[in-house]
Amino acid sequence: MKAYFNIVLFLFIAFAATAQQPKKFEEKSDPEAKKILKKLADSYDTKGGIYIEYKLTMEFGKQKEVQSGNIYQQGDKYYIDNNGNLIICDGKSVWMYNKKQNEVQINDFDPDGEEILSPAKILNIHEADDEYFYAITGEDSKGYKIEFKPLDEESEIMKIRIEVDKAQQKLKSAKVFSDDGSRYTFEVETMKNQKASSSKFKFDKAQYPGVTVIDLRE
Repeated sequence: MKAYFNIVLFLFIAFAATAQQPKKFEEKSDPEAKKILKKLADSYDTKGGIYIEYKLTMEFGKQKEVQSGNIYQQGDKYYIDNNGNLIICDGKSVWMYNKKQNEVQINDFDPDGEEILSPAKILNIHEADDEYFYAITGEDSKGYKIEFKPLDEESEIMKIRIEVDKAQQKLKSAKVFSDDGSRYTFEVETMKNQKASSSKFKFDKAQYPGVTVIDLRE
């Protein structure tokens, strides 16, 4: 299910807290960067509903793959469509649908699990002072560049770089640099407050004739 988990790798793992206890640096995160990130988070209503359209570019040496999709987030509920592969959560269960295999796996929702990193958590990454050291590394008339470095020296993520639009106070892109040389660039094409219907956060197997259902819930 490699193709299915590509977007998970970027959104749900790259930004996730490391499993081990982080090793603290003496430096403190840039307070100006924290102000920018807080203002960014405050501009979106993740409880009321947020909608994102994105392009994801994955680079593995000379190989490059581009995917696209959209995300709905509403509190603990979310819906991710990545090239027809789905991740849906209603706050109790998580459905992971693989388009190529026409298979869906169902798991219990674990809000504390490191695999569950929703757009809301990404927007509030400035609160993760126990996981990252971050600072402004670039600024021009159009926006800011802010880099995050994991406090855990054994993290597989070398750094994360985000770009914030200065005029509109919107997230433009985020890029993850992995220690194996791979790069994942998430470009935001649309990001706005938008409420979705409750049916958006349920997987309707009737829409997928012949789908194989693997229920792993306890």
